[in-house]
Amino acid sequence: ERLRIEAGTPRWGREIDDRVLPAEAGLEKTHISFDKGCYPGQEPVARLHYRGHPNRALRVLRLDEVPDYDAELVHDGKVVGRVTSAVRAGDGSVVALAYVRVEVPDDAPLALAARAG
Repeated sequence: ERLRIEAGTPRWGREIDDRVLPAEAGLEKTHISFDKGCYPGQEPVARLHYRGHPNRALRVLRLDEVPDYDAELVHDGKVVGRVTSAVRAGDGSVVALAYVRVEVPDDAPLALAARAG
């Protein structure tokens, strides 16, 4: 699991579900053909590819603690993403995969949102 997360590889049920567009998960390069025939869901995928850009992208992060699934990430007081997978490495660090808004710089400090309750 740690190697999968460090490689940035999405997994069905974690990084890939009905809330995620293939381009957000980085699947356009490896799993989508724009030259083959029709398939279910082709219109929104093609529209995003030819006319737009994803608003968020899958990123590998280092965190201080292992968060819950779907824990919110905050930057400058604003929710900018959510954690989809996280695991503690042998050295005690935490590596995670998260969807983060594309306008947030890669080196921006991200924090876990305070838990409700």
